[in-house]
Amino acid sequence: MIDRPLLAMPEPERREASSGFPPRENLPTVAPERQGARMGPKFHRLERSLATPETLVDLRDDPAAIVPERALVFEVASEIVDFYRAVRGVTGLEFLGEDEGEAAPDEDFFFPDDEGRPKEGKLVPRRFYFTLPDRVALLQLISLWKRYQKGEELGHGRAQWKHVFAHLVDVRPWGPKDRLTEDTMLDWRERLEFYPEKPVRFEVEFWYRNEVSQRKEAEKTFIAKLEELGGKLIDRAIIEPIRYHALLVEMSPSVIRELLENSEIGLVAIDEVMIFRPQSMVLGPVGASIADATQAEVVGVQRELNPPVAALLDGMPMASHDHLAGRLVVEDPDEFGEKYGAATEQRHGTAMASLILHGDLNEPNSSPPVKSQLYVRPVMYPRSGDFGDSYEEALPSDQLSVDLIWRAFIRMFEGEGDGDPSASTVRVVNLSLGNEKHRFTGLMSPWARLIDYLAWEHGVLILISAGNVLDPVPLEDVSEWIEVETADEKERQEIILRAVLRQRAKRRIFSPSESINALTIGSAHSDHVRPNGCALLAVNPYISSFLPNLSSALGLGLGRAVKPEILLPGGVEQIRRNSSQAPIEVSPVKQPANFFGIGVASPSSAGETDRKLNMSGTSVATALATHGAIRILEALDGLPDGPEYPKVNPAYYPVLMKALLVHSAGWDRETEDLLRRVIREEERMHWEHERHEISRFLGFGCPDVDRVINCSETRATLIGWGTIKGRQTDRFRVPLPPDLEGVSGFRALCITIAWLTPITHEHRMYRLARLKAEPGSDKAFSIGVGNSKSQPSHNILGKGTVYHHRWEGEDAADFVDDGHLVLDVTCSPTTGKLDYGIHYAVATSLEVGVGMAVSVYENIRERLKEAVLIR
Repeated sequence: MIDRPLLAMPEPERREASSGFPPRENLPTVAPERQGARMGPKFHRLERSLATPETLVDLRDDPAAIVPERALVFEVASEIVDFYRAVRGVTGLEFLGEDEGEAAPDEDFFFPDDEGRPKEGKLVPRRFYFTLPDRVALLQLISLWKRYQKGEELGHGRAQWKHVFAHLVDVRPWGPKDRLTEDTMLDWRERLEFYPEKPVRFEVEFWYRNEVSQRKEAEKTFIAKLEELGGKLIDRAIIEPIRYHALLVEMSPSVIRELLENSEIGLVAIDEVMIFRPQSMVLGPVGASIADATQAEVVGVQRELNPPVAALLDGMPMASHDHLAGRLVVEDPDEFGEKYGAATEQRHGTAMASLILHGDLNEPNSSPPVKSQLYVRPVMYPRSGDFGDSYEEALPSDQLSVDLIWRAFIRMFEGEGDGDPSASTVRVVNLSLGNEKHRFTGLMSPWARLIDYLAWEHGVLILISAGNVLDPVPLEDVSEWIEVETADEKERQEIILRAVLRQRAKRRIFSPSESINALTIGSAHSDHVRPNGCALLAVNPYISSFLPNLSSALGLGLGRAVKPEILLPGGVEQIRRNSSQAPIEVSPVKQPANFFGIGVASPSSAGETDRKLNMSGTSVATALATHGAIRILEALDGLPDGPEYPKVNPAYYPVLMKALLVHSAGWDRETEDLLRRVIREEERMHWEHERHEISRFLGFGCPDVDRVINCSETRATLIGWGTIKGRQTDRFRVPLPPDLEGVSGFRALCITIAWLTPITHEHRMYRLARLKAEPGSDKAFSIGVGNSKSQPSHNILGKGTVYHHRWEGEDAADFVDDGHLVLDVTCSPTTGKLDYGIHYAVATSLEVGVGMAVSVYENIRERLKEAVLIR
């Protein structure tokens, strides 16, 4: 029962923000003479080749040559060069996309200190711009380069090229080595090793061309070469809103071996192709054995349920299970359910549906099941594993995964053909799925771009699992396993953390969890299973329940955005070693049995419909987050009448759920200190980079939904929402508790803003809307608080679509602004003009320490009632 419900923030005052841009540190330009020495030979060679058509034809066979209709990569060392304006000034130069990275400073490109020397440890941003020039465009580029070298004006609409040339690190064609990545070659070698005679399937992504005729011609060229080599087309997809054009193809092992031996021939030499990717491997791993299933407690009496507010895209659940019967709305247009041979195979979908509806079945004194049905769209079915005969539920092997998810959302929110939308009441979508063949390395995957587009287009909250990394972790500091077994708990924890820290680059989040509009969920080392020993030859690696499990994929996200944002319980996951002597590697225990895990509904081998078992990992953590989101929505729906309580417009439910899911998250101080100590042992770094590394593990922290929807005497949470455009500010005035004025003692303020942003594929900033919270008057918000150091760096707090900031203090303060906390929520366009109306939600919590005689909740509630009566 909620004793102290959420309160309403008073209506904000709309203000127009200043039109100025904040200053940004930029790299010094490199002199034209120096650039001429570096880049001149490339432009001279290009000029000679364009002058003689015969030479140009010969250069077509040289993958390193710049020729018309071959994608070019401009590498620019600058964050503020407007490459997009430069492209618009050259006829026939089509912009294809961009990427970003960082590099160590060199003699030409560096940030100078006060004495003009490179700043120590300051990495240099690198921007990669992909273009497709025709012959006319290349001639114009040569002309512009010559004029730049002579110091001449470049002409109307072309001035930006001066800045491009002054920061140009390299210009080169996109070649076979770019198309065939190390990840793809590794996947091919694995498949050939396990199945030397089995054809290899992989995905081919084209440069997206604006003209339909050009897309058709690119596909025609590739398919002709594919068929010439004996290959086969399996599936194709074009998704215009995210500029996606791809094929799923199959090729014989012999041709794949030739490509691995010579990666510049055949299919890889086709200029129209952007990249070859491993076929998406999206599994619904369960790990737990149904032989471990036990009887679950009886579910409460079935009552009339509300229409679905949540959707599950997963495997087919066991609809007859006692915990699911009458609670599901299943749509299966692809008839994947018919591919299940028996109810015992309906495991992952059953588990996820159970968690969304009931939460952790192991939790004592758990809340009642949610009050609404669950919409389920099966997108997986059982099949044998790619590298063995093990059972798994997986997305179909003959379809492009991105296209399947696209069609599922279209059916839910737009309807297929003449049909109506099948799930128009849904506000949150659960995706406990991830592509283990595509781990985030800086460039947004097609699937993540799709999720970002769908979340914005349909105004829906999407929750995605970070991914379960099952790769073994080498223990470089350990020569014998007995050192780990006999170590005390704290020492063992540090041994494992040091090992994971060294491997963090290989344990990145899975696509599509880098999506910026979605919330990404990691699994915390936590559950409700009583200590029950360990599995055979296993140990418990951590004592902190706030750390991510060994298998939970690590952040960060795009532009160092906080990813995963939050960690939900994923089981106190145990680990096993592969050897008792060095080299020793450890891996997660895959079958929790009764030793650890989260309680989920399960089929049984004997056909019972009342069984449960334990599962672990990021899938269950994501389903628990969805359960929490529904509980938040129910709390919003159940708010009492009264001027001090919010009357929520349902259009803002998704952003309110998003904000409130994160709002109670924070770093555990002991766990933070532990990580900081381990990080410093490995490498001394700037404090900000140190916090980045802590954020990689903890995100914003572990939230507590009960805490956020049910206030206390010493803690009040208020919510607000609105629609805002670029360069606008909403100023909120929150009444403060009079009992706090002039009183010393601990107090904390937490502000969370969540929003959904439109995205662009024509600018490196990708997201178009950035929001932040700032004091609108007194810098200490009238209560004497300052920035907490136990949180991500202020420079990455709002990099995604969640701004989550905490302030703390202990000194007494005199109120200003008539006893109000004045808060500005500002929307800034990341580039140019932002004409879209951005839905956002803001949650603000004020709390005081135990023992302070301040009735925070009642004081604020009474002042809210008075303010409404006066108005």
